[in-house]
Amino acid sequence: MPTAVLVEDNLMFALPLQAALKSCGYEVLTLAGRPSDRDRVVEALPSLLVVNLAGRFSGAEFIRTLRSRPELSELPIVGYAGHVERDRLQQGLAAGADLVAPNSAVHRAMSEVLAKLEKRRAGLPTEEFPED
Repeated sequence: MPTAVLVEDNLMFALPLQAALKSCGYEVLTLAGRPSDRDRVVEALPSLLVVNLAGRFSGAEFIRTLRSRPELSELPIVGYAGHVERDRLQQGLAAGADLVAPNSAVHRAMSEVLAKLEKRRAGLPTEEFPED
């Protein structure tokens, strides 16, 4: 079973996202975004990284640091934040996320988010997520 690393420091957000990722066929490792967690991601060699861009940690910096690691340079990364937090979503893209999505999308339609991620990584056009 492939591993997804979820970087989320809010347990109320983490629980439904863990369930959504498990329903998509992933084993889930949840981390709080501490600097030492970057090494844990490297050790896990996941198939997917999902990062809260609006957590108490810097989600964009977390992504940027991992993107610089050769063994994770091709890791599929999804960042998420509130739909009104456009600056955080843009920071996630600039840091190296393959796809950013509003909280509502990752909570309600993780399989759709992952389908868009695959299309984007294959170079195919994808539609933006509708605003809430």
